[in-house]
Amino acid sequence: MEPSEKYLLSFTAASLSISESIKIAEVYLGCKNWNETKKLVEERNLLQSRTSSRSVRTYQELAKRLQLLTDEQLAFLTDGNVQEQKYLLWFTSCKRYKFIKEFAIEVIHEKFISMDQLITDLDYDAFFNRKADWHEELDEITGSTKDKLKQVVFRMLVEAGITNDEKMILPAMLSERFKALIRSESNDFLLIFPSIETGEG
Repeated sequence: MEPSEKYLLSFTAASLSISESIKIAEVYLGCKNWNETKKLVEERNLLQSRTSSRSVRTYQELAKRLQLLTDEQLAFLTDGNVQEQKYLLWFTSCKRYKFIKEFAIEVIHEKFISMDQLITDLDYDAFFNRKADWHEELDEITGSTKDKLKQVVFRMLVEAGITNDEKMILPAMLSERFKALIRSESNDFLLIFPSIETGEG
């Protein structure tokens, strides 16, 4: 691991945000221009946030995730089944935030293939503390921010269908089409899903 590569921790601005992300993707696919997408989303108030500042912040965070997807992946996001839409948003969140990707692979996937299906706060805390040894930005955050990071990570896991509300890991059922879309990036990304068939990487 590169100690100098700082983790992006801005995911606290928006969890998986499934419906909002799909709306943004639909607008983008209609114009194929991210500047125009931003303008249209704001004009139509598609995110329906309580305040304009929150709407801007949410859009910025979600757009940064969605911009990491190819047009083919974005099209899949808009016409796939609900669970695969969630999986694709989990995938792009892991692309955007290395902290989440490493938690998915090093903790969730490893526990799943060893048939330990319960994710505990202790699992997360041990992971966080291990990463803090290499990442000063984790050591420097306040206690409330640290709690917020954990809260949002666990919320995203539930929203993505990776775990349930009781923090039990749910086996991922990945279609061949979905796996092909992910493999176009790297086989590593299949490991962000709790699936026996991805156990060999």
